[in-house]
Amino acid sequence: MLNHDLFMHESDRAALNALKAIPGFTPLLKAFMKVWNEKQFRIQNMSTNLRISEKQLPKYYHMLLPICEKLGIEVPEMYLELNVNPNAYTAGDTQPFIVLTSGLLEHMPEELIPTVIAHECGHIACHHNLYSTMGRIILNGAASFLGLGELAIFPIQVAFSYWMRCSEFSADRAAALCDGTSDNIVQMCMRFSGLNKVVGLEADVDEFLHQAEDYRQMIHDSTWNKTLEFLMLSNADHPLNAVRAYECKEWVKTGQYAQAAYAMQRHLGAGDPGAYGAPMVTMPQPGGFFLGREINSTVSFLQTLGFTRVYPVKHVEPGLNMAEGQILRICVDGKDAFAAGEQFAADVEIYVEYYTAEPPQGYAPPNPGQQGYGPQTPPQGFAPQNGAPMARMPGNSVGYLGRYWQEAVAELQAAGFTNVAADPRRKEKKGILGKEGGISAISVNGQTFFSRGDWFPANVPILVTYYTYADTIWY
Repeated sequence: MLNHDLFMHESDRAALNALKAIPGFTPLLKAFMKVWNEKQFRIQNMSTNLRISEKQLPKYYHMLLPICEKLGIEVPEMYLELNVNPNAYTAGDTQPFIVLTSGLLEHMPEELIPTVIAHECGHIACHHNLYSTMGRIILNGAASFLGLGELAIFPIQVAFSYWMRCSEFSADRAAALCDGTSDNIVQMCMRFSGLNKVVGLEADVDEFLHQAEDYRQMIHDSTWNKTLEFLMLSNADHPLNAVRAYECKEWVKTGQYAQAAYAMQRHLGAGDPGAYGAPMVTMPQPGGFFLGREINSTVSFLQTLGFTRVYPVKHVEPGLNMAEGQILRICVDGKDAFAAGEQFAADVEIYVEYYTAEPPQGYAPPNPGQQGYGPQTPPQGFAPQNGAPMARMPGNSVGYLGRYWQEAVAELQAAGFTNVAADPRRKEKKGILGKEGGISAISVNGQTFFSRGDWFPANVPILVTYYTYADTIWY
C-alpha cells in the first residue's frame, strides 16, 4: 500500500489531532461506536442504489480499478444514487464503499469522472471514513442520541467541520497523484462552482485561481473578515472550491509531490525508479521524530518513501529498561540530526540504531585476550540490500577515547573493517588530558556513538581523530 503520509495535507493531520484532544471527544467516540453499524449502509445501498460492476455500468467500474492499484487499496464497492445534485461520497470503515450521484454523471464531463473517483479513493487511503461518517452525523444535528447536550457538542462540531474541510485537501492530492497533474482537480472544482456546458467556453482557469488568491488576501488583511469566515464555515464540511483548486495546484509544484509520485512508481514497480526524475527524497519528519519508535515499521516507512539503502544496526546491551526494537539513533548521510523537509539522495546510506537485550544469532563473546568478537556472520535477515559484507564493532565509542590510534586502527581492520582512516588533516592540539597519538574522537559514517557488537557494512567509513603535538604532518 502506498503510504498516505506522502500526500496527506499538513492541516489534515493537525486538525484530526486537535479534534481528538477535545475533552468530550473520547466519550462521544465510545458512544458512537456502540450504536454505529456499517452494515446498515450496505443494506441501504443494496436495497436502493444501483451497484456498479463489470456487468453493470462497466465503464465506470473500469475507471476504479487502476486508481485502487495506484493507491494500493482494495477495490471498494461503488454505487449510483438517484440524486440530481452532482456529488460523490464514501463511507464505511472495514468495508468502505463509494457512491456517485446521477447528477454527477450528468453534470461532470466523462474525462473528469476518474478524478472524482480518485478523490473518494483518497479518503479511503487516508482512513478518513470512520471519522467523516461520525462527523456527518454530528454536523447534521443527529448527535443527541449519543448522550451529549448542545453546549457539550458545539466545540466538537466546529472541530469536526474544520477537520473534514482539511481532509478534502488530502483527497485532492491523492487524485492529483493518480492523474499525474492538478489540472483535472482544478476543472472539477470549477464544475462544482457552477461551470457547465453552457458557460464553459467563457470560463478561465487562471482567473479562477486568482479568485482564490484574492480570497486568501482578503481574509488575511482583516480580523473581522476572519471572524466572518469562521461563522460562515463553522458548520461546513468542504472548503471553498477555488481554495481547493489553488491548494492542489500549488502542491503539485513542490518536492513533496515529486517524492510521492516517485514512491507511487516504485509501488507499481514501473521500470527504473531513476527514470521518473526524482533522485531526491524529502524527509517528512525531523530526526527526533524517529527516536523511540519501532525498528521494523520505521525501516519499512523509510523504504516506502523511496530510500533504497536503509541499514538497521543493533545496539546490544542486556539489562537496559527499554523496549526491544526501540530506536536509539538515526543517521542519514552521516548526520545525526536533520529537519523535516530536508532532501537527500534516494540512495543515501541511512543507519537506524535500535536496542536489543539479546545478542544476535551466532553471537559468541570473545575469549580472554581475543580481539573482536566470534563468528563474523550477521544475524539472519540482517544485511544491507546490496549484499555487502558485514563486520561487528570490536569496541564501543567511549572505550576508544584515549587509546593509541595505531592500536585502534589495527583492531578495527582485524575485525573486518576495510575503510578505516586516521586523517592527519583533522589533527587537534594536545588538551589537558590528551596524549600524543591518543584518540580524541572516532566516528562511523559520521556517527559518534556506537556499542561493542554493533553491526555495520565492512566498507563503512571510519574516521579516527587523535591528539598530536606535531606542527608538520607528513602525508
